[in-house]
Amino acid sequence: MAVIFISRGTMSGVRRLVACFAEHSAVRLVSREELVEVVDRHGELASRVVEQLASADRAYDQFSRCRHPYLVLMRQGLLEQLQGDGIVYHGYSGHLLLPPLPHFVRVRIEAPLSVRIPLTMERLGCDEEAARDYIREEDTRRVRWARFMYGRDVRDPQLYDMVLNLERLDLETVCHTLLHVLESPELKCTEESRLRLERMRLAATVEAGLVSDPRTHTLEVGAQVEDGIARLTGPYLEQDAQEVVREIVLSIPGIDSVEYAPGYAPFLGAIS
Repeated sequence: MAVIFISRGTMSGVRRLVACFAEHSAVRLVSREELVEVVDRHGELASRVVEQLASADRAYDQFSRCRHPYLVLMRQGLLEQLQGDGIVYHGYSGHLLLPPLPHFVRVRIEAPLSVRIPLTMERLGCDEEAARDYIREEDTRRVRWARFMYGRDVRDPQLYDMVLNLERLDLETVCHTLLHVLESPELKCTEESRLRLERMRLAATVEAGLVSDPRTHTLEVGAQVEDGIARLTGPYLEQDAQEVVREIVLSIPGIDSVEYAPGYAPFLGAIS
């Protein structure tokens, strides 16, 4: 089965869509909030990034220090969840965390204000004007988030394989459309995709181990893993510092040897 990444706008009805999935299928559902909880186990990192985003354009260096470990830990948490298939992830920009694999499907759910405002009024117990203001502010915040975290406009339709608009389609139609996509033979997770996913997971685990250790948490180190060999790229390190890195990485199950080369740390997509 496929893995579907759903990107949602503010109050676009995705909660109800997720409830539809749960009613009609045994598909495993993973939310952005679940991943944030995992990241927050590392010192409420996600919360700090969100707080600092408001001033990121004026204090980018401070924001950037949180950005790297946040992305590393979110990628690692997401890849742990993706060990399998028949999964639906619903969030804002999770599809930008990972390079595309053949069984990944990126979906954007759009909804007109005529759908979003009543949902917001019901959820928040507010009037129409307050609902409209809330939607506008949240949409702006999410666009800023994707721009600062990934350098992308989350509204760009070219980032998605499907864009489904609730102005013309009801939630049941969207739900059953995506359940059909999950089971499409051409989107089946192949053995090659599983191997690539496992290499990505191991590389992300290596990077997460380094950003989680107080001795190496400030280093921006990229990892590629194949056949038990972790090939690391990062800043120039003296021999004793390299030994610390090797010690941390060799403690990770599945890693048998470590190679370290100074250079620009690659994005995880480089190993796909």
